[in-house]
Amino acid sequence: MKNRYYVQPLSEQAFIIRERISVQKGPGPNDRVIQSFTIRHDAYTYAHQMNATTVNPSIEASKVEQPQSEAALLAAQF
Repeated sequence: MKNRYYVQPLSEQAFIIRERISVQKGPGPNDRVIQSFTIRHDAYTYAHQMNATTVNPSIEASKVEQPQSEAALLAAQF
């Protein structure tokens, strides 16, 4: 799936990488959170690398530790 992983800006200094769960629909609230970043460029680079990988992206994403919730993700950044 093209652009399976995408960047969702939460604020000017908080960005998360999410994995789409549906091919037909665009980004949704139930998409899985993969990783968080405080630098925009790093977030987009990570998403691009995840989308470009030839290995099954879900295997690579499963290696990344999952936060409990978006609230926990934001709390961990500050």
